Amino acid sequence: MFRRSLIALAICSPLIMSTSGCSSTTPVTHPAVKADNSTISAVAQLTPQALFSSEQALINRATFDQMLLAIADPDSSNETLDTALYYLRAYSYFGDTKALTTKEAQQLTAALLALSENKTLNARLQEHFAVTIYRYYDNNDWSEQLAPLLPQLGQQLQTLGNSSSTTANDYALWETIRAYGLLFNKARKDTDGSLNALVTQDEVIQPLLSYTRNDSSIRQQDDWAKANSYWALGLYRLALPASDTDQPTAAEQAIDDATKEIALADIAIRGEQAKTTYTLGYHVNAFAGQEACEQQTDVCAIPELETVLPIEHHCSDSLFILAQDLNEQELAISCEKLTSQESDFHELLETNMQPTANDYNEALRVVAFKNWSQYNAYGQLLFDIRTDNGGMYIEGTPSKPGNQATFFAFRQFWIEPEFAIWNLNHEYVHYLDGHFVKYGGFGHFPSKLVWWAEGLAEYIANGNDNPSALRVIKKKLAEAPDLATIFATEYKDGVDRTYRWSYMAIRFLAEHHRNDLVQLSKYLKTDYFEGYELLLEDLSAHQAQFAAWLQVQVDNFEDAEQDKPKINKINRYAYRDYLMPAHLSINSQHQHY
Repeated sequence: MFRRSLIALAICSPLIMSTSGCSSTTPVTHPAVKADNSTISAVAQLTPQALFSSEQALINRATFDQMLLAIADPDSSNETLDTALYYLRAYSYFGDTKALTTKEAQQLTAALLALSENKTLNARLQEHFAVTIYRYYDNNDWSEQLAPLLPQLGQQLQTLGNSSSTTANDYALWETIRAYGLLFNKARKDTDGSLNALVTQDEVIQPLLSYTRNDSSIRQQDDWAKANSYWALGLYRLALPASDTDQPTAAEQAIDDATKEIALADIAIRGEQAKTTYTLGYHVNAFAGQEACEQQTDVCAIPELETVLPIEHHCSDSLFILAQDLNEQELAISCEKLTSQESDFHELLETNMQPTANDYNEALRVVAFKNWSQYNAYGQLLFDIRTDNGGMYIEGTPSKPGNQATFFAFRQFWIEPEFAIWNLNHEYVHYLDGHFVKYGGFGHFPSKLVWWAEGLAEYIANGNDNPSALRVIKKKLAEAPDLATIFATEYKDGVDRTYRWSYMAIRFLAEHHRNDLVQLSKYLKTDYFEGYELLLEDLSAHQAQFAAWLQVQVDNFEDAEQDKPKINKINRYAYRDYLMPAHLSINSQHQHY
């Protein structure tokens, strides 16, 4: 596919038929059949709480199709369009979107194109248009249908960007920018997919670049719109095809340069605040990291560690927590969870609480951020770690005196008001394993350690209560890997083998071959990899027993989650908490999950 340079391009839109040669490639047709007024009325009478519910009987395909007819009808009032489009938002969360047919995708696209002909398209309807784009078209199957809608999204960004700052206009602008970011975020997960090929064309990014560059991206002295635009541009950068080297491609360098130029112009006016906006908007969301920030101090800023993590709490002589916002009760809960499982680890593997030789890790440091957004930003800037993950344990070089092993984590913000630190118990086992069992640092042994490290961490953290693993095992029992395959697991083999099947292997050995499990740990502790590998070969001979044991676990597993309604939620890591405009909120009229 021919890629054009990052320069201003004319954007054709169903709303704009100019003399520049643009023409509408997708004809807009209006349905001969009208929507059923009684269905529209029934939906309009629902409260938002009743509409956004897994128990709502009107969340069905027949009603969905009626809403499409209403949206496509040029005679529909704005009130009817508001009802129909908000219904589509509710359906995207509680309906079976995967069952929608190609015909329905085409009908929805035609309806949205017809909507774009509406010369009185108010802010509320533009908000709905943007949300519908990222709730339905963020996949390869619908990318062909998305293509004719992207010019309208660009035109909408331009119009809203130049609008006065009212609550309605700001909601619409915010959702329009989010449509870009969430599409890019989904596209980057499959760089060979058709969605990625579509949204990484230069024509798509130009409206966003133009708006971010414009003074209107600062609204009433507030830079939330510019910050959100930087975020979307950072995700666009991640979606671009990368080179086989550490050097950026021409396209990656072009977006870096264009965004930096915007930042420098803003910094010349607003100073340090503009630098922070660029850093938290573009830099960290393009996963550029600490070193690149240090090399670009003219646009990038690294805060003081104590400013971000002001709390230091010692659980014991061997364990302390640096926290962003934990209160005394939450700190006490975290310490108790960690120390209580330590005895289980030592008892299982019979360590006698003796560290491995030449290990100078004296205390584990737990760095606990407020949520993933904060982890993503400040994990990079302060600790130079890769943050496109759910947290990590960095052992360092244990043979180096003064080495500091660290677990980077964040609050499970999605379960609030309940409190927990995500993966806290799992990651603590990695520290115990490295300090009391495995000789040397990470990567010291040549192979066959992934199943041990991750399976052991899952087993100590969860014991026999691990429904997420059993759910996978039950579903995929017919394709279960054998013990030899599990022992040879690498991280590239996927989440299920790395965590679920490895957990089952460790648990099986703990229950039926405990002495051998202990012996494996002793071989690792004494740096005798040959003995470890030979014992794994012997344990592979227990495959028939393992298979029979798996069947028993599956037969006895009752899934408490099975009958719970499923909500098609937005990925919890897709957006950033610090980007949310302070004067806007997720509420009954602007609902999201």
